[in-house]
Amino acid sequence: MAEVVVDGLRIAYRRQGSGPALVLFHGAFEDSRAWARQMERLSPHVEVVAWDAPGCGASDDVPAGWSDANWARTAAGFLSVLGLTRPAVAGFSLGSVLALLLARDHPESVGRLVLVGAYAGWGGSLSPDALAERMAAARFTLEHPVEEWADGFLDSVFAPEDPPERRALARRLLDDWRPRTTAALLPVMAQDLRSDLPRIPVPTVVVRGDADARSPRGAALEICRLLPRARLVEIAGAGHDCTGEELDAVLVAAARAAGEGSSSAVR
Repeated sequence: MAEVVVDGLRIAYRRQGSGPALVLFHGAFEDSRAWARQMERLSPHVEVVAWDAPGCGASDDVPAGWSDANWARTAAGFLSVLGLTRPAVAGFSLGSVLALLLARDHPESVGRLVLVGAYAGWGGSLSPDALAERMAAARFTLEHPVEEWADGFLDSVFAPEDPPERRALARRLLDDWRPRTTAALLPVMAQDLRSDLPRIPVPTVVVRGDADARSPRGAALEICRLLPRARLVEIAGAGHDCTGEELDAVLVAAARAAGEGSSSAVR
């Protein structure tokens, strides 16, 4: 793995391939390893960069008192340090929220968005009862060993038809997750971003597995309605984590479209 320093924070990342750039933001309880197979498949077509978000994988811990602005500024700084000009940015679940914060605060940094298993924050995508349940489940993970909650969590993330090796990888990544990162992310995830979405002009594809048990279909439709330039793609039989091979074409198309836009801007 490589690393860069952004505003004094060490950020680890993986980089593979050549061509138009695609940046991948992983979900909660993960790090860049979650994208390993995707990177192998995509790298013959595009340059793929997957970060370990602050507090995840080999990156430094989340500093105390971080706000939305800190998350967005660090993401924008990460792209800048790597010399990436308006790349496509794809985020899964938690990563979709971070991608929206980046595009909201630094729209000049992003050429295209792909939001997978997306939320406009939990507060903007879940009912009040579902939000309370989600917050309680997250707090449970702070106080109990992973063995007590891993299976239930993974059952909600993967559909029965999803490849078992993806679930197996996700289970391994849970063992390396830092509870302090969950605590730092809860305020980010709990908010309602819907009022911000009409101000995000970036062309966006919202991707949802039609067997998603965590992010409702209505939430994806609402995100598409509120974003000025968004469309929905649904993957049949996929669960919340619909980052399998069916997503590849969407990601490559987004990277190529972003690359064309960047070239035009330069000329």
